[in-house]
Amino acid sequence: MIEVTLLFLGSVIGAGFATGAEINTFFGGLHLPIWCIAIVVGLMMFLMISLEIYLFYPEMKPNNSKPNKLLDVVFIMIYLILFTVMTAGIQNTTNIVICLTSLFTSGLIVHLGFEKLSSINNFFVLIIIVLIVVITAPYISQLQQTQFNFTDTSQTIIRALLYAGLNCFMFPELIKASAQKHKKPTLFKASLVTSILIATLVGLILSLIHTTQVKNSAIPLLAAVPNLFTTTTVIFAILTSQYTALFAITQRIKKVLPDKVKPSLTTPLICLCGFIGSFFGFNRIIKITYPIIGAFICFYLLISFLLKMFFHR
Repeated sequence: MIEVTLLFLGSVIGAGFATGAEINTFFGGLHLPIWCIAIVVGLMMFLMISLEIYLFYPEMKPNNSKPNKLLDVVFIMIYLILFTVMTAGIQNTTNIVICLTSLFTSGLIVHLGFEKLSSINNFFVLIIIVLIVVITAPYISQLQQTQFNFTDTSQTIIRALLYAGLNCFMFPELIKASAQKHKKPTLFKASLVTSILIATLVGLILSLIHTTQVKNSAIPLLAAVPNLFTTTTVIFAILTSQYTALFAITQRIKKVLPDKVKPSLTTPLICLCGFIGSFFGFNRIIKITYPIIGAFICFYLLISFLLKMFFHR
């Protein structure tokens, strides 16, 4: 279960998450106590991951449904946007040389295969979680709790749902890959632990953002605590989501074009597209695309659930 939990966390804790930009975009302007926002986020994450496990965990019975290549292409495009965000995050945080190095490293990790990817991911995610807690925990005591504003309650639920949809977008590929070693109940347990940890980290990062008044910064976490620990945390977090997104893209491409493309050709092309796209700007891409992607995945999962319930019994 620990291995699956860390794999799920590695997909969520990326450029937008670790920098605070993504959390600030969705929840920075809400007037509710931070613990309340964190609980709602945790619940929505658990519901979203559980739904995806229900929908995408491979069943023993044969699947007679025809593959939808148009949908696969849409998924590839969105995975590419997420990959581009990770690349832009590293470029924004460091420089072009380190950005290119991260692209090369991500490509190498993906070519090592799923087992090696999981092992490397476990190492990075554990470091990231520890570093985020160390950086943000001292600011909890300085936080002045916000009074309940019930007009923001519905907004919090809607934004948490979109946020969960966005962060669970790459989970179908991870669930299918994990199914080779783990049974469905193990994945459900991992989804619960993942949701609790994500809710805790969201609360810690929001506490830091509110306490240090860095809501207008492109990278709030670095603006609040500009030191080596924070920079290391951000780079590690971006790298984990960068190679996870690259893995998801390559898996979808194999599905669309089986035996017609070579990974040695497609992976460099994907990295090149991500690098070029990163010049549009880290914060700009997040603000424009993330809410749209979150809404799309929620709609997609709802339709998939209805189809499975009423037509694929």
